[in-house]
Amino acid sequence: MDSHKGITVGLFGTCDNSKWRESFIKKYEEMGIKYFNPDIEDWSERLEASRRGECENPTVEENYYLNNAEVILFPVLAESLGSGSLGELGFSIKSVMRNINNGKRQFLIGLIDDECTDMRKTAEERKRSTKDRALVKSKFKESVCCPVITLVETLDDMMAMSMEVYDILAEGCPKEEEGKTGTYDK
Repeated sequence: MDSHKGITVGLFGTCDNSKWRESFIKKYEEMGIKYFNPDIEDWSERLEASRRGECENPTVEENYYLNNAEVILFPVLAESLGSGSLGELGFSIKSVMRNINNGKRQFLIGLIDDECTDMRKTAEERKRSTKDRALVKSKFKESVCCPVITLVETLDDMMAMSMEVYDILAEGCPKEEEGKTGTYDK
């Protein structure tokens, strides 16, 4: 955390052994863009080790970057039930809105796949997840009116938008563009 200088992209959202971050990490490393990846393999083990005082609690670092990364990516993908991510997305939007109101320049790019395809879950769990996704997505589209919080439809759109936002931050945002929000149109 002490090394957080410059622009950082937080790769939040679907974890659970999802591979969506791989192409983002590859691209960011090629471009020299700093990122935070909260998806650690040994989450439960590290949490338990932190309780024993053997290492820092992984939630401390995750919460730090959620509050301080300049760009927050938050996909809730079909491959996961998404219950935790849907809840965290709402909290993250509120956090970004608070940060913006307190003068931070922060962007959140969200994505909510319409249905759950996680075959490790029961048909009833997948059906419930699909319903929850529709509800959260409708609230996001209808209720989020905070500057620089955007909902995209695909991971490709998320990648493109994250690169555009990074460029804006790197170059400085023109005053007339500050505070704009909405859905992403290529």
